[in-house]
Amino acid sequence: MHQPHPRRWRGPLPAAAVALLATGALALAGCGSTSSSDPAAPGAAAAGGSTTSGGRGELKVGVLQIAQAQVLDQTVKAFEQQLTRDLAPRAVSFDVKNAQGDDSLIQSIGRNFTSSGDGMIAVIGTPAVIAVAKLERQRPVIALAMGDPVGSKVSDSLTRSGTNVTGSIDFVDPRLILAQILRVSPRPATIGTVYDPGNENSAVWVKALKAATAADGLKLKEATIGGSGDLPAASREVAEGSDAVVIGPDSTVVAGIPAVASATTAHKLPLYVVAGDPTIPGVFATLGPSYPTLGAKTGALAATIAKGTRPQDTAWVQPGSVEWGINPRTLATLHVTVPAAVLKEAGVR
Repeated sequence: MHQPHPRRWRGPLPAAAVALLATGALALAGCGSTSSSDPAAPGAAAAGGSTTSGGRGELKVGVLQIAQAQVLDQTVKAFEQQLTRDLAPRAVSFDVKNAQGDDSLIQSIGRNFTSSGDGMIAVIGTPAVIAVAKLERQRPVIALAMGDPVGSKVSDSLTRSGTNVTGSIDFVDPRLILAQILRVSPRPATIGTVYDPGNENSAVWVKALKAATAADGLKLKEATIGGSGDLPAASREVAEGSDAVVIGPDSTVVAGIPAVASATTAHKLPLYVVAGDPTIPGVFATLGPSYPTLGAKTGALAATIAKGTRPQDTAWVQPGSVEWGINPRTLATLHVTVPAAVLKEAGVR
């Protein structure tokens, strides 16, 4: 069910990760107070001036992160590292703000960035990208691991953005995910999933998952949430009667994945996560893109824009393949058989 009040997580958010990144310090810089709404304003002029595209001065990047989850942290970090590396010796600084899953904070942070002197704005989390795209129409807005920029109406196409918003997508066709799941036996008859219908990224993905399961003669059991507080009940609901549970690219559910894992563990079900950490207790496997790789490729794209390429003329970075990650401890508790080739792909011995 969808709750009308602003969505936010309660208490500390659990971490989720898809790969380990080398450690490195983040360079943080404060926001200015100039406005980008007027083309003649300093912030707007900076979009094509010395602090951004084609400039030689310091590039200041405002970074809006939708929530505190390690998979998001690592994606942002990889973005920052690649952008800094590609622009060296030019100085690059980052002002990272976390909305903690709160819709009102997304709007507030977005307004602060659009009235700042930052040369470009990077955003991770589809709802946050949509919000910032409505606020900022001039400076480059770099979306990290977005789901469906065309369907969300922030871009004209994946091959040529046509707007000031560009970046990377994390959409992996559920048919590819399902094909991997069906390599594990016994074959599930019913697949369960939990998602927030208010997240456009997730809603598009689940619609495609429904078509994919139907094409393979499987049933799909859905449970929807309006916020993280709904996760325990929704997870229990979907675990009852399912043979496996798969969680798509939904930032709310990913951040609260231990609640889902608790339900699937109680029913001894394999839990597959498209964006997550296979080491979290109860998670059986991750199946999806490498988010740090997406972050790095987005950083490289942002560097070309900082050097003068118009975001309107760029293509969106897309995932190259589906990667396995398996939790051996969870595997040992399940009555499933995993082919040796899959174990090898996941690095499990």
